[in-house]
Amino acid sequence: MLEIAAPIPLWCFDSKTDYFWESELLVGCGAEGQSLGAERIQPASVEVTELNALVNVRFLAAQSQARIEGINLQITSGFRTLARQKYLFAKAIKKYGSAEEASKWVLPPAKSHHPQGIALDVNYPSDLSTAKWLEVNGYRYGLCRVYENEWWHFEPVIAPGEACPALVANALFEVN
Repeated sequence: MLEIAAPIPLWCFDSKTDYFWESELLVGCGAEGQSLGAERIQPASVEVTELNALVNVRFLAAQSQARIEGINLQITSGFRTLARQKYLFAKAIKKYGSAEEASKWVLPPAKSHHPQGIALDVNYPSDLSTAKWLEVNGYRYGLCRVYENEWWHFEPVIAPGEACPALVANALFEVN
């Protein structure tokens, strides 16, 4: 007997009304909403010049719910140009003394997801308590904290509603 897999829930967000919901449509969110996507967001195979649109919608949906709960979430760094990432990496090498130590905090441009538009630094450098809201609730929106040493760094490593993977020690380790 042929088994049919259950459809993956599709979560939607309307930025005009700040409404977040699970779609009842077979495909899409209808005219009033934007989909948060139904899977992990992968790095692009072409040059990127801005924050990934799905990452942005996911963040806006999370930000909207956080606001309702009295939490102020802000992106302090999202998309970065390759030149900006190179500059930050060079600065980290000076600070930490080697490329390997620097890479625990700032990846080189070819490895970082910021130039791919699929990484967010939220409420950095001084608002750990509000970023904690996103760590706890981000899975609903497909955003996860990924590094133990960076409380501010989030990536779309899951589909909205899935469980976030375990944290890895730092950016030198691959996120599952």
